Amino acid sequence: MNMQSILLVDDEPAFQRLCGNWLAGLGYLVKVAATAEQVGELVAQNNFDLVLLDLALPPSFTPEEGLALLPGLAPVPVVVMTGHADRELALRAISLGAWDFLPKPLDPDILRVVVERALTKRRLEHELAEWRARALPNDNTMGLTGNSNDLAELRSLVRRIAPTNVPVMITGPSGTGKELVARALHAHGKRAGKPFVAVHCGAIPAELFESELFGHCKGSFTGADRDRNGLIAAADGGTLFLDEVGEMPLPMQVKLLRFLQSGSFFAIGGRSEQRVDVRIVAATNRELSVMIEEKSFRDDLYYRLKGIQIRTSALADRAGDITLIAQSIAARSTPPKRLAVPALEWLVSRTWPGNVRELQHCLQTAAALAGEQTDISVEDLALACGEVPATALTEETGLLEAQVATLEKRLIVTALEDNDHNHTHAARQLGISRVGLLNKMRRHGLR
Repeated sequence: MNMQSILLVDDEPAFQRLCGNWLAGLGYLVKVAATAEQVGELVAQNNFDLVLLDLALPPSFTPEEGLALLPGLAPVPVVVMTGHADRELALRAISLGAWDFLPKPLDPDILRVVVERALTKRRLEHELAEWRARALPNDNTMGLTGNSNDLAELRSLVRRIAPTNVPVMITGPSGTGKELVARALHAHGKRAGKPFVAVHCGAIPAELFESELFGHCKGSFTGADRDRNGLIAAADGGTLFLDEVGEMPLPMQVKLLRFLQSGSFFAIGGRSEQRVDVRIVAATNRELSVMIEEKSFRDDLYYRLKGIQIRTSALADRAGDITLIAQSIAARSTPPKRLAVPALEWLVSRTWPGNVRELQHCLQTAAALAGEQTDISVEDLALACGEVPATALTEETGLLEAQVATLEKRLIVTALEDNDHNHTHAARQLGISRVGLLNKMRRHGLR
């Protein structure tokens, strides 16, 4: 786990020590600058996640001169601190790109909340950039990793139909990358610059489905305190991806069919018809033909949706792709990891009933267990998949200690992932103190 880094800019030594130590105690890596020159040097040498900036720095550094630093610090979020607390200065700082404004003396509780929110913003920006990079791959794999015949045929079919507007139905077992195929269709079609909106049909409660899809008007039902656009309107001009469409309630199937036939809809409580232009891509792991016979899925909706059909293969049917997929996932870890031959052999030997999704989860957990080590070991993989590492089973001494240590490490990694790597919350979940958690993380080589 990478420690998030903060640049603290203040010229008061006492404040530097107090605030710096307090932030370090929260688990952040803190560097301190006392002048504008030091700010420039440190920013050039480091990739900070957050800057805490005092607007009054020596020599004869006015708040206006402090404000002039803000554009050069972008896109890193900046929280401005100053004893010159007035509304006009706060608004000017925010208009120049500051994330927030805090008057001195600082309230520790407010500072903690502001710092956490700013760092969350920074993390989400990184994740969005990574997602965009994956959504628009610059090679000929289209984001669909592997060199099996099945995958080569799949990529060829995607290239042929991506530029069209025909509906597409993607079928195949869970975890085989149906959403990746849908994103490839969008990214390589004429709508690539427009929204890609995914609707996970099995995750939306039946009573909220219509509002989520079509939106609602203020006052249309209890709790509707404002107008709200639905997911269909959000996808206008782009692609609407209906994931696990077989889970859609029957009443909603009727309303979706009406929209597909006319291209228009009414928001709940609305009196004006809205028309949108979207391409429909649907996916399911269920046999819709059987559901039609059972009267749980409408045949007329099925014929509207199916258009061109694409089927994704189970990972067991293209085991030769496991090595490439695993290496790709490991390389995207933070920091990037490698898989030696024994680890790859271990991965290929498994059947992966959960397909690529299960493989991805295993590798992501194993990468976290590997800590600062560059290579993911077989022991990391076995532990990530819920197995006792073979090395632990063959040791003649220390068997109990080895198993306890590996279990403790796995529990810590899980707690950190569950709590978005917040040390305080993870420690609370584990029932230990925050200091105790940090000590255990150091002992297990977890950053």
